[in-house]
Amino acid sequence: MKVILLDNVRKIGQKGEIVEVSDGYARNFLIKNGLGKPAVGGNLKIAENKQKKKEAEKEAQKKKNEELFKKINKNTFVLKQKASEKGHLFGAVHKKDIANLFGGEEKSIQLEHDIKEIGEYPVKVKLGDLKAKITLVVEAE
Repeated sequence: MKVILLDNVRKIGQKGEIVEVSDGYARNFLIKNGLGKPAVGGNLKIAENKQKKKEAEKEAQKKKNEELFKKINKNTFVLKQKASEKGHLFGAVHKKDIANLFGGEEKSIQLEHDIKEIGEYPVKVKLGDLKAKITLVVEAE
């Protein structure tokens, strides 16, 4: 029986996928527990349209990531922060601060720890399956 999954089901599939399972498993577990619904008629068309929309969104995100990668890879970004005379920052530079420099997302920045001193730091940025490297220069304000 073909079933549209309404939630992620371990070893079966992800939410929104159309999977083939035994009739008993579909009726007695998936449908009964609200994890799936029969893939027939209107349900099937709705699920296929959602899958196409999801794939289009993935493709758009991939293109956006590629453009951002070309823009930032191997570039240097300067960030000015308040600092003491010895070069210690009064606040730390966080992932969010770095992401705001080039319009990226905080989760794409890969830092081992927050930056707390003036200097030049290599920063890795993960954009989907692309990995960019930027140089962050922290200067006193």
